[in-house]
Amino acid sequence: MCSPSNIPYPELPDAQFTSLSASLVSNLTVKIPKGGYANHGAVAAEGVSYCHVTTTYTHTGQNETITVDVYLPTDDWNGRMQGIGGGGWTAGGINAPGPSMSMLGAVVDGYSAVTTNAGHASLDPYEWVLKSPGVVDNHLLEDFGSSSLNELSIIGKAIIESHYGSPPRYSYWNGCSQGGRQGLKLASKYPTAFDGIAASAPALDSVGLGIGSLWPQAFMNTLGQYSKNCELIAITEAAFEYCDGDDGLVDNIISYPDSCNFDPYSVIGQAVSCNDTGSPEIVHISETAAKVANATWTGPRPVDDSLTWWGLKKGARLVEENVGFMIIPGLATTVCSTNGTCVGKPTGISEQWIRLLIKKDPSFEVSTVAIDDFWKLFKISMEEYGPAFKIEPDLDAFRDAGGKVISYHGLADSIVPPDSTRHYFESIAAKDKRVHDYYRVFEAPGLGHCFLDAGGYYPEGIFEELVTWVESGVAPDRITAHTSPLNGTRRSSILCPYPQKVHYNELGSSAVADDFYCED
Repeated sequence: MCSPSNIPYPELPDAQFTSLSASLVSNLTVKIPKGGYANHGAVAAEGVSYCHVTTTYTHTGQNETITVDVYLPTDDWNGRMQGIGGGGWTAGGINAPGPSMSMLGAVVDGYSAVTTNAGHASLDPYEWVLKSPGVVDNHLLEDFGSSSLNELSIIGKAIIESHYGSPPRYSYWNGCSQGGRQGLKLASKYPTAFDGIAASAPALDSVGLGIGSLWPQAFMNTLGQYSKNCELIAITEAAFEYCDGDDGLVDNIISYPDSCNFDPYSVIGQAVSCNDTGSPEIVHISETAAKVANATWTGPRPVDDSLTWWGLKKGARLVEENVGFMIIPGLATTVCSTNGTCVGKPTGISEQWIRLLIKKDPSFEVSTVAIDDFWKLFKISMEEYGPAFKIEPDLDAFRDAGGKVISYHGLADSIVPPDSTRHYFESIAAKDKRVHDYYRVFEAPGLGHCFLDAGGYYPEGIFEELVTWVESGVAPDRITAHTSPLNGTRRSSILCPYPQKVHYNELGSSAVADDFYCED
């Protein structure tokens, strides 16, 4: 029965529950597009019903209100719990208008789903990060960074047991981007919270990401020159033309961006169509554009050339583009006036992080930051927020508890550098040669952030592979992935556990997974 009288408050140390409600949601028609339900494909179902439980609580001595939502399937519960991660500045699916798509997707699959708002009811970080002018709400930031995630697990399991009469047999975390970071934070800090964790395209180091994303803008500010977006689009297209066939297959995907030796300086002077100033014109690719492209691919390095943050891979979008129904951000985006003068346009990630957490001033003009200031901001970010957000490469306790982590990262990700995931994996592998027994990373050629970019290979069955690994002990040696281009043509390939790469056998139709194999 879906009634709050049957569900007592969970037991949670140092917390006081303030409300609990339950209501029956019946006979929904669910249609979720690809990407709406993280680590899954599109979902369509009719007659979906669930008990929607909402509870709120606060921590001793604090005045925040943390909300946890639980969706409990009324029919055919599969005995499992699925924790739903967030994205950007959201901790979970609660802040979305209407029911969370990922929560509904989990219910369609038979899971009890649970998510949290981590104590802030707004999608807008300007409304909650600063508790007063110049003062960061560090407690709410800690809720968002880690503590509410473990509490979500405790609360979800307790409510599930009260409702069904038994706890979940297995519990899983499902997230991408911020949700991927949350998953790896759970694995390292709360190793018994979940049995299996899908942590895809993880924003592993938000501390570095918030500043590192500004690098191309700071580079242009220091240079005192700004490229047009059309120039960088043309340079990216030239890189595709130069490196697309390196894997033996011409499919508008750069499968091996690390070995793509395309030189942006080689296309200086090439004529391209441009509409950046509001009217069509022909421009010629400038040396400035080549420098900006190269800096974005290389990433920021201090004077001693030690790596501080990673650049994007060749093939990732460098500037903001509207692709179908999606606006994909770009780190080197500019805005040009009718007279041809251009200025930088920082991403929202950089603006919000620097204004709210570093400068603690919502009006600070991020677009003026040059390289010298960039390094100062980077240092402050690491010192002030590393403890809350940085994830140490230590999965020993999670491994010993029998947990499994699975991740994918698009090699054309234009938001979170795929090398950040690679670096995290390699740091763990350096200490544990049996890392593949509990942690596997799959790099996805051509794929943008999480599910973005129409031409990349998206592994929509990766969550099911995680479940099989946890419950049957069968680790995935390859994962089928599909493209969904805007022209409707669909191709299949495979993703391989890093450090293996996918190879084309040059014998098949180039459209099905059996045409590919994994090899170092």
